[in-house]
Amino acid sequence: MGLLEEAAAWLNSQREECLSVPIEYLSKGGTPAQMTATIGRTLFRAEDQYGVTIRIESRDFLVSVDQMPREPQRGDRITYAGRVYEVLAPNGETVWRWSGPQHVTRRIHTKEIGGANG
Repeated sequence: MGLLEEAAAWLNSQREECLSVPIEYLSKGGTPAQMTATIGRTLFRAEDQYGVTIRIESRDFLVSVDQMPREPQRGDRITYAGRVYEVLAPNGETVWRWSGPQHVTRRIHTKEIGGANG
């Protein structure tokens, strides 16, 4: 393992230890999995049919690939702090991307859809 890979692994472990919160991840048709994630956001911009720029903010969950080896899928759900978030992204964007060049953390885009109890 090279110096950059070691640094990325250390930084990822520090992010998980100091900045992460517990979440529950539910794959479509799967069973809930407990893991930790760091909360983030992404701002998407798109033009509507009239040329007006629309801004859409996504609640992002940064999860280590060690905790989530499979790719997140549109329609999966995350429960955090009593709120439910659906995995999705606007304008045909991908629902997740790598956070950093070392591919150790997935940035999952979501939208809040309601409370955990209905």
